Amino acid sequence: MRNIYLREISTKEMNHLHGLLDNDPEYGYQAKMILLRDEGYTVPEIRRITNHHDNNIRKWIHRFNEKGIDGIISRKHIRNAQKITEDIENKIVEIASNDSRRKYKLKFSTWSLRVLAGYIMEKKIINSISHTEVKNVLVKHGIEWRNSKTVMGKSRDPEYELKKRELKN
Repeated sequence: MRNIYLREISTKEMNHLHGLLDNDPEYGYQAKMILLRDEGYTVPEIRRITNHHDNNIRKWIHRFNEKGIDGIISRKHIRNAQKITEDIENKIVEIASNDSRRKYKLKFSTWSLRVLAGYIMEKKIINSISHTEVKNVLVKHGIEWRNSKTVMGKSRDPEYELKKRELKN
């Protein structure tokens, strides 16, 4: 296996890498990988020294080659989250509480959290919401939520037979 290429490191970048190594536990290990490669160590040698997987070592070296210091410092995802108001919560609960097939003319009868989150965003009730946030809203309003499971044979739903008969009619 050929060794991975590391571009030339400027003096400013070298100082920044050493600063990360000495002062930043979150990004220090990435800086260490870059500095070790600059000293001539191979990826397997860096793996033995740092106890990180070869693919991660290569990833950080590639990111450094492409973007410099910015490539190894992950920018935390910051979004301007829209506040989930009581009105939005009530709409989420209303949608989740209704039969998706009958009320919304969809092709399924049970909401999954991810599909529900997507539907809520599609209907512009809120710009962005995760399935976890949807679950938290439902739990807050006393709606127990379980993971969707495919059940072979008879359904666990106590009203299964009634719903089945209604669909046939």
